[in-house]
Amino acid sequence: MKKGRWIGSLLLAGFACIAELRGEDMQWQAISEAPHTETVAALAVPVALSERPTGRGPVPSSVPGELLPVHFETPVPDIRKTGVPPVANGAGVPPVAPHRPPEIIAVSTPVTSSATLPAEQQNEPGDALFAIDRPFPIGEAKYASSSGIVRTSASVAVPSIPPGPEVPMVPGWDAPVDASWGRGQALPTGPLPEDPADTPAFPSFQPLRPRLYASAEYLLWWVQGQSVPVLATTSAPSDFGVLGAPTTQVLFGGNSINGNSPFSGGRFTLGYWLGCEQKKALEITGFFLGTRSAGFSTNSSQNPVIGRPFEEANNGEETAQLTSLPGVSVGTLTIKAPTSLWGLAGNLRCLVCCGCNYRFTLLAGFRNINLDESLTITENVLGLPTAPAPFTNQMITVTDRFATQNHFYGGNLGADARWYWGRWSIDVRGQVALGDTVQILDINGSQHFVPGVTMANGAVVQNFTGGLLALPSNIGHFHHNAFSVVPEIGVNLGYQILPNLRGFIGYNFLYWSNVIRPGTSIDRVLDVTQIPNFPLHPEPAPVPGRHPAPVFHEVGFWAQGLTFGLEFVY
Repeated sequence: MKKGRWIGSLLLAGFACIAELRGEDMQWQAISEAPHTETVAALAVPVALSERPTGRGPVPSSVPGELLPVHFETPVPDIRKTGVPPVANGAGVPPVAPHRPPEIIAVSTPVTSSATLPAEQQNEPGDALFAIDRPFPIGEAKYASSSGIVRTSASVAVPSIPPGPEVPMVPGWDAPVDASWGRGQALPTGPLPEDPADTPAFPSFQPLRPRLYASAEYLLWWVQGQSVPVLATTSAPSDFGVLGAPTTQVLFGGNSINGNSPFSGGRFTLGYWLGCEQKKALEITGFFLGTRSAGFSTNSSQNPVIGRPFEEANNGEETAQLTSLPGVSVGTLTIKAPTSLWGLAGNLRCLVCCGCNYRFTLLAGFRNINLDESLTITENVLGLPTAPAPFTNQMITVTDRFATQNHFYGGNLGADARWYWGRWSIDVRGQVALGDTVQILDINGSQHFVPGVTMANGAVVQNFTGGLLALPSNIGHFHHNAFSVVPEIGVNLGYQILPNLRGFIGYNFLYWSNVIRPGTSIDRVLDVTQIPNFPLHPEPAPVPGRHPAPVFHEVGFWAQGLTFGLEFVY
């Protein structure tokens, strides 16, 4: 042990005499005198560091006088193991404190002449006393395969170093990369060239990003109610349910229906980014609101007088058809008005700009929206034995039905912005569609007479075209086209539950111009000469024109409400 310490001290002193240098502040500087011994710990046995080659090929030649760093590691004896307390040496060096960690002393020496190592020694392990930085020899590099997806890690084979963990070749260690990100450059294949200067440039690879995204939302929306005229009244028997009479009261109509209760529905979105850079995506969205119906029903036990008011075109006065009247008839009146809304859209989404906490995209595509509604009025009347002919003992069913369909087809433009705050995010969306609305109106009416007492005698059931509000002058299938604008806005507040799963809650508003609805398609001005089995004493002359007429009354429509959803990316 003592012999080794003397040898190390002599070697250090010899090199210090050749070039009086010392290292200060991580740089090598020449000095005129040797380092002060009172500031340097005594050297123990020099320990050679393992040589760390960095490349293949000969050691580059050095210029005479150039400084090459060499390293010494001087372990300090531990008093706990040796039991010998540290003492000062003859040079005046202070003793080393117990338990002090090893010190690293770096000394440099000038190179006096250029030298090239023999070829057989260039790749040999570094076991010399001084570790000199040399090119690092590596094994045969593993290039990416010519297929689209490759692994991003490769092992570096160094003969003198035992195998260790894999070294990543590109960002995203052990993550697959997409070869199509090379911007037209093919991945190099084959062995690594001998000359590093001939190594081809690799394209800019990045780890794969999610390409597929999908979301499902629950919709709790309200829609704009439709206006309907007064369709049912009651009064004292003397006023016959006529509007404007002193005792007449409205049972149904004269206001908006289907606008107070929310609709439940869903919206689903499926998208796919066309490249891993997520600059363009194809997206399909569909939504629906479940059918909800406004209903009304009454009978003669609840209201002894049930009237269906209208304006008589023959004399311009208000009158009514009676479903129930004491001493004449009893019956029931039922009104149903269902509404359903649904739509589809296909868009191309393009990324405009993005950052670490925001993203802004534009979209363009095609949109379709459909609004289906109907209004059906059904009355079942039983003529009493005291009823005038032809209602005596007759079972009469009167039906009027008004159905509308609105189908929008148009181009769609919009924008979407998202901001992130940790796991929280907020989305703001806006889009507008311009196109054509196909308006379809179907009107049907009928009367069905079933003889009561005389049925056993073989009486024939009679059917008549026309009910009350739906008569031969307006019964039929009609359609019309109108230009429409459909803007939509939405705001969502989201939270990242998992790396690929986000939950959100938001608000959505949709407007649709120029639609038709059943309640506004009713013409209540009637030519009583067209009403089947309507008692007229005396019978008036028919009125020129179509009374009632099919009505295309265009109105605006909106739907708005809350959304609750989940978004999944893969």
